[in-house]
Amino acid sequence: MAFARRPGRLVVAVAGACACFHLLKVCGFVPGPQVAPPPSTDAAPFNPAVAASAVLPALTMLAEDAEAKYGDYRRWSSVLVPLSTLVFPAVGFGAFTLYLFSEDF
Repeated sequence: MAFARRPGRLVVAVAGACACFHLLKVCGFVPGPQVAPPPSTDAAPFNPAVAASAVLPALTMLAEDAEAKYGDYRRWSSVLVPLSTLVFPAVGFGAFTLYLFSEDF
């Protein structure tokens, strides 16, 4: 048994496509240069708040990085690398193996 097609679905689909194309035409593109307003010739007055906000990134480059020194890095890496790559997996896999072969499983 073939499905009966309603002609209203096609009309709704065409109307939706037309609405999408209209919105794309209206909102989707930037107008040409002839539509843009002419540039202003007035110079902006000096704003000290804007000048201070422009200086702040330069001041942050002078600060030291918030990280451990090289000696601390070597001490922690010599403990954490073997611990995380050898000890934790061995304990985890060993506990899983014991659980797998226990009578409770």
